[in-house]
Amino acid sequence: MTLDCLNAGKSVFVEKPLCLNQSELDEIIKAYNTQKNLTLTVGFNRRFSPFAIKMKQLLGSNPMNIIATMNAGFIPADVWVHDMLVGGGRIIGEACHFIDLCSFLAGNKVISVCTNSLGTQPSENTDNVSILLKYENGTNATINYFANGNKAYSKERIEVYSQERTLILDNWMELKGYGFKGFSKMKNRQDKGHNAQFSLLTERVKNGGEPLIPFDSIVNTTQASFACIESLKTKSWIDIN
Repeated sequence: MTLDCLNAGKSVFVEKPLCLNQSELDEIIKAYNTQKNLTLTVGFNRRFSPFAIKMKQLLGSNPMNIIATMNAGFIPADVWVHDMLVGGGRIIGEACHFIDLCSFLAGNKVISVCTNSLGTQPSENTDNVSILLKYENGTNATINYFANGNKAYSKERIEVYSQERTLILDNWMELKGYGFKGFSKMKNRQDKGHNAQFSLLTERVKNGGEPLIPFDSIVNTTQASFACIESLKTKSWIDIN
């Protein structure tokens, strides 16, 4: 459907993930680059949360350590999300959200990926992994995507360490800062950025302007998600071209 829209000269909003494998991505890149004045937006809404925007503002552009932990919850093995040909598995299909968020906070692209999974013989659609991301500017990010935790605990927690300062975001409801002059806490109802992303998208459709997320960033995030699975299979670091 994404390809059909691009080839018909239409801008696209597509829910994550953008696609499920490199050949699909190559087709999308080709279709996008042959069109003019089109935008392609993926539902990476976390970067549009006021909490994420505040974190970006406080952190600046310095290299940082990021830990993003997802207490994702158990989904039975026969559910479609685990099918690599339909849902892509939860790493390609869901953890891509947090690759994009880490890239937004870092203000950089992923250059290398390494993945380790729970168990001695993990399948490619495992949903209990730790993903290490290396960025161009030296930022180091770890995404812990776990399906074996308790639902009573917060579903999402983001920690950032930079220049003797620390930010802790709990479940998109409370942000605490340590070592930041003039900032210690931001608290509100849970906001993962959905409304803000669609509001900005509507504005851009009406009035034009730059893409909400740079296309090369979307491509980089998608490639990094594929590299997660490749790393799991090869037990090695995978470089992003």
